[in-house]
Amino acid sequence: MTYNLHGSQDGYTGENSPLYKSLNDTGINTLLNVDYIMTYWNENGAAPEKLIVGFPAYGQTFTLSDPSNNGISAPTASAGTLGPYTEESGTWAYYEICSFLNDGATEAWDSAQEVPYAYQGNKWVGYDNVKSFRIKAEWLKQNNLGGAMLWTLDMDDFTGSFCNQGQFPLTSTLKNALLVYSTSCMASVSDLQQVNAPLYSGNRNWKRGSKAMDSVSPVPRE
Repeated sequence: MTYNLHGSQDGYTGENSPLYKSLNDTGINTLLNVDYIMTYWNENGAAPEKLIVGFPAYGQTFTLSDPSNNGISAPTASAGTLGPYTEESGTWAYYEICSFLNDGATEAWDSAQEVPYAYQGNKWVGYDNVKSFRIKAEWLKQNNLGGAMLWTLDMDDFTGSFCNQGQFPLTSTLKNALLVYSTSCMASVSDLQQVNAPLYSGNRNWKRGSKAMDSVSPVPRE
C-alpha cells in the first residue's frame, strides 16, 4: 500500500504516493516514497515477483496557510475541503481532482518525485495522473516486481465524463502499461449504466457505497 505517504496531519503539503523522495525531504521523510519502500522489502528478503505495488486513484488534499506559498512542503492549516461526491475531508477521488483542474486550478509537475500536484487559492492536492501511472509502471517492470494493485476502481473516472480521458483512465493506463488483457472480464452496457447511475441522478450527496480493488500483473494470466 504505497500511498497515504503524506497527509494533512503533517502540517505541510506533500505527495500522496511519490515515486522518489522530494528535494525538501530530510530524516524519516526520505523513506516515504515508493522506490524506497519496495527496495527495502526486496533487499530484506522479499521475492520481487511477490511484491505488488499500490497505485492510488485519489489524492491527498490540504488547506494552505498562505495561498502564495503553494509548492511542496508549504505550510498548511488543515485538511482540504470535502469532495463534492465522496464528501471526505483530506482526500479527493481522481474524477474530483479533474473537476478541480477543469475549474481553473493550476497543475504542476514535481520532477523529483515524478508525480503532479495542483492548487487554486488556499486549496492544494497531491495525486497521481495518467503520466505518473505510466512512469511508475515502467519503473515496476524495470525492477521485475510482481505487479500492481489499484485503490480504488470507484475513485477512477469510471464514467469518463470528468477527465476527458475515457472511462477508467488510470486503470486502463496501468493495464495497458503492464500488458494485461482479459476477454473474460468485460462490463456490459447495462452494468455500466448501473455503475454510472449515481452521478447522473442529480444527487450531489452521493457517496461511494463500497471500496473496490483491482489487481493487475505484468504477466498475463489464463
